[in-house]
Amino acid sequence: MVKRFLRNGTSWLTSRQTSILSAAAIMMVLMVASRILGLLRNWFLAGHFGAGGELDAYTIAFVFPDILANILITGALSVAFIPIFASFITRGSKDEAWDLASSVLNLSLITFFIFGIIIFVFAPYFLNLFGLEPEFVPLAVTLTRIITLGELLLVLGSFFSSVLQSYYRFIIPAIAPVLYNLGIIFGIVFLSPFFGIIGAALGVLVGAFLHAISQIFVLQKLQFHYRIRVDLKNPEVLKVLKLSLPRALGVGVSQLEWAVSIFLASLLATGSVAILKFAQDLQNFPIGIFGLTLATAALPTLSTEWASNKLEDFKTTFLSSLHQILYLSVPMSVILAVLRIPIVRLALGTGKFDWPATVATATTMSYFAVGIFAQAAFLLTARAFYSMHDTVTPFKIGSISLIIHVILSSSLLFIFGETAAIKVSFIGLSAAISGIFSFLTSLYLLDRRVGKFDRVKLFLPALKIIIASGAMAVLLYLPLHIKINGHYIIDLIIDTTRAVNLLFLTGAVATAGLGVYILLTWWFKSDELKAYLRLVPDITKFKGFVALKETIQTTKTTPT
Repeated sequence: MVKRFLRNGTSWLTSRQTSILSAAAIMMVLMVASRILGLLRNWFLAGHFGAGGELDAYTIAFVFPDILANILITGALSVAFIPIFASFITRGSKDEAWDLASSVLNLSLITFFIFGIIIFVFAPYFLNLFGLEPEFVPLAVTLTRIITLGELLLVLGSFFSSVLQSYYRFIIPAIAPVLYNLGIIFGIVFLSPFFGIIGAALGVLVGAFLHAISQIFVLQKLQFHYRIRVDLKNPEVLKVLKLSLPRALGVGVSQLEWAVSIFLASLLATGSVAILKFAQDLQNFPIGIFGLTLATAALPTLSTEWASNKLEDFKTTFLSSLHQILYLSVPMSVILAVLRIPIVRLALGTGKFDWPATVATATTMSYFAVGIFAQAAFLLTARAFYSMHDTVTPFKIGSISLIIHVILSSSLLFIFGETAAIKVSFIGLSAAISGIFSFLTSLYLLDRRVGKFDRVKLFLPALKIIIASGAMAVLLYLPLHIKINGHYIIDLIIDTTRAVNLLFLTGAVATAGLGVYILLTWWFKSDELKAYLRLVPDITKFKGFVALKETIQTTKTTPT
């Protein structure tokens, strides 16, 4: 019996997912686990170190290693590599596929090694560009060097994830980030008492190692053949490089936008960098769960349909995925904006993380929340262009978005910085506005590229979502803001200074709001609600979880 259970469990982990929603549902569940652990990681960081100079140094230490790793991971591996590698697998050309994979992996590692050495050597000069207090710069240098080693392992693990996703194996790649966060938590809890915040950086190394090693056994089942070679004469390798360049530049622009945000925050009061990062992590929670999962799951299908000249299928897949993202991300924008204080108190309110830091983080997060739906949806519109082997258009959009963000955030800080109680929140607001610009611009250009989407199919589902979310916002807002004789009613009913009461209150209000949202979309006969409800019976079945049925099916030629 035990052997049978283990065999079924292993089969479940390595099974192929058959639809966008089935893959996305699996990734959502595991992404939720990873993001919850990410919030727990931040809870430990906030409690142990507070919003101060040490945590600012830790946050800044990620900037340059993240830029390098994300350019390679998001630029070369997840976008340029997957469509070409998947086409080889579809045609049954496995030897050519593994040749391509080996060359791309080796090029990625060589590139990281070269630029990693530059980061190691010149870290003191790079970090002096930020507004860190001088006593924290040496600490930031040490943290940067440790984290750079961890990012090298993440590049390796992300390559493994790209290969597995090309085979429609999404479970293990979704588990890997869970292990990564567990490693960091291990470092904070068990190593920080001995090494201070350097223990958290050592946890990054542990987590990155687990991220990579956890995927190897599935690769072995797929008969992965690694070759120590870089075949620059291979036209497909050159094609990956050609596609990677504009995408890498696009990712670089996105990373530069975040680096600018960190730089501006470092010029403000000590702790502003940590506050900005905590606020961004909270807004990234729904973006990662609802935007990244559906966009990642949609890419192979969109690539196949575009390559097969199935334009109407491509439009249907895109619109369905877009509305499924909006159906989940828009109400989350509302929840984070309206319930900002209780959410931040629950997520970070412990130890050295005091009330002023809580208010600053909550305000910044609420401004970020304005653009959650747009940032989640842009992940899909960008991947729609990638499926067409067009990485230039998203790069151009990202470049303009960067300019908007820099000008807007700098202007807001310059104009209102002297009077605003929480200056760092303006950075969140400008990020939200630039994100909305990116989504709307990319949707407009994609609409022109495909010969226009059906206007009713494009706008009607979105209108239903907006109306239902507006009603939910009112229901969430009123219970927390109605006063009698100068006192909030909610404070007369329940003591919100106690964590248990606050958790109950936040959960009850959010549940009531979501209940209204679901009822209204049900009354509007939302196709997105119907699609998610069809997943429920299958999700409750362990063996059926990996073979969920949905109307958007992959083609019969997809790899097995």
